[in-house]
Amino acid sequence: MNHSRNSVRKLTMLALLTAMSIVFARVLSISTGFVRFNLGSLPTLLAAVLFGPVEGFAVGAVADMIGGTLSGYAINPLITLGAGSIGLTAGLLWRALPNLRLGLRTQISVFAGHAVGSIVINSLALHLFYNYPWSVLVTRIPNALVLAAVNTVLVRLLLENKTIRGIAQ
Repeated sequence: MNHSRNSVRKLTMLALLTAMSIVFARVLSISTGFVRFNLGSLPTLLAAVLFGPVEGFAVGAVADMIGGTLSGYAINPLITLGAGSIGLTAGLLWRALPNLRLGLRTQISVFAGHAVGSIVINSLALHLFYNYPWSVLVTRIPNALVLAAVNTVLVRLLLENKTIRGIAQ
């Protein structure tokens, strides 16, 4: 009985994080044409750190598919892979580096997640599917670095909260 209760609790938390990601990415977003600033990956990163890499991947991928569909876009599998890879990469590194200080562990996990998912995979998708030139895609790097820095601070602050840490247990 206790296992099924924990499973329902975990699924509920992952669904809530997915919904938060959609709202953060689609509603609470600042767009400057080609570059978009939003905190849509924050819930994905929290899912990865609190629950694991598979859960982080699922939150990122599902949020991208639902959010894109609600915005009227066709699902692009490579962009969805990029969104999920932010959580997968961050979750894998979080688990692989348990002995590091919280700040350094968070920083490495979040920056690597953004590097793989946003800078590499999503830029490749924009180039392959929408013919964006590489010279334009280079402008995504500072955006991803700023978002990674902001997400690092926010994830660390949230992890220092006892209630947030207790959610994953």
